[in-house]
Amino acid sequence: MADTSQTQLAYITETTYGTTPSTPAFTNVRYTSESLKAARQNVQSEEIRRDRNVPDLIQVGGNAAGGVNFELSYGAFDDFIESALFSAWSSDVIKNGVDQTSFTLEKIFENGATDQHFIFTGAVVNSMSLNIQAQQQVAGSFEFLCKSGSMTETAITGSTYTDAPTNDAMNAATDFASLSVTGATAPAITGLTLEISNNLRQKPVVGSLDSYGIGAGQCVVTGTITAYFENSDLMEQFLAGTATDLSFSIGGATENKYDIVIPRLKFSDGDVPTGGNNQDVIQTLQFTALYDPTEECAIKITRTPAA
Repeated sequence: MADTSQTQLAYITETTYGTTPSTPAFTNVRYTSESLKAARQNVQSEEIRRDRNVPDLIQVGGNAAGGVNFELSYGAFDDFIESALFSAWSSDVIKNGVDQTSFTLEKIFENGATDQHFIFTGAVVNSMSLNIQAQQQVAGSFEFLCKSGSMTETAITGSTYTDAPTNDAMNAATDFASLSVTGATAPAITGLTLEISNNLRQKPVVGSLDSYGIGAGQCVVTGTITAYFENSDLMEQFLAGTATDLSFSIGGATENKYDIVIPRLKFSDGDVPTGGNNQDVIQTLQFTALYDPTEECAIKITRTPAA
């Protein structure tokens, strides 16, 4: 009988989409939960029988998808960030781009004498989220679309496994700093969420259960700020439709940190409700990142490794 606390999740970057490298050197993933699942598309037979029974359920397609939830730690997810941004780190900087990165993902259930290996090939990050809330660890998720999913009782020949980086998980108290919104006094926030969506789509093909490939849509970056209502700066920007920018740091004070910049955005919604007696007034603003011609991107992340 398998136990969730003894499950292993690992990945390797593919050179060719949908093909696991030979003798793969996997890297283990730090995660809190996952929902990776092999899927099959079935069509019920429409054949008419005088006894009213269904004669068959016909398998006509297959792919895989699912999410990986995590607590953010420095260096543990940089490869997945490349896939989420369709780009690559260059001099420790990454901006959203157009180059797709895919992985083979493997999850292993220890099940007595026989382990069960679930293999997901052609895995591309469809969306990435970060959730930064007061008095909480920084949490997030990656949602994947995959070419195929399969199960086996044996590991891929020659597989090896490297441990994930072991830096501490980040928190929203001592690991968050330098929030800035141009044109506004730095707000005292209670929460910040960030969502990157690639609007991917499966490409079915005649002659195979698996997807032919994964198509990329727009890179849409959105987020939500909740903050104490100390002044009207942010609400005025929302009501006027003013473009601004947003930046913050997460991680160590000088190293093992990420500086995240949204160089151009507009607030798409704003609200300052009165929830009832004995409460703080909290403003909630939603934003959408826009292409910035100076930075030539909608989101920019700079990492600072330890010296």
